Amino acid sequence: MMHTATPLPEIYTSEAGTVYQCDRHNRLMLNFAGELTVLKLDAFLRLKRAVDSIDLDAMASNPDRSSDFSIITVCGCDRCFVLTLTELHALQELLAGTKFVLELNRMLHECLSGTLV
Repeated sequence: MMHTATPLPEIYTSEAGTVYQCDRHNRLMLNFAGELTVLKLDAFLRLKRAVDSIDLDAMASNPDRSSDFSIITVCGCDRCFVLTLTELHALQELLAGTKFVLELNRMLHECLSGTLV
């Protein structure tokens, strides 16, 4: 868990990092590669789409030096990610796990509140 004045709940943790939820500011906090990135939910989803759109197999099989890394920027995120193939794979796993937990949480809230149609 991140050490702050008020504890932030962990949404998902992998070997590559952790995603925390800040209810006070309605933000997700991505701790990846030793850096903390604060994201609104829509920026998080754009980041996930951008990372998922990269073809890791094509990147791995391309012998050009330019394919050794990928640069990712998304609207609503003040960080520019410059990632290698292994870092991209790790970030994909972290973002996918986080999205799964968020979706599971949403479905549980729907079931418990009785708003399912």
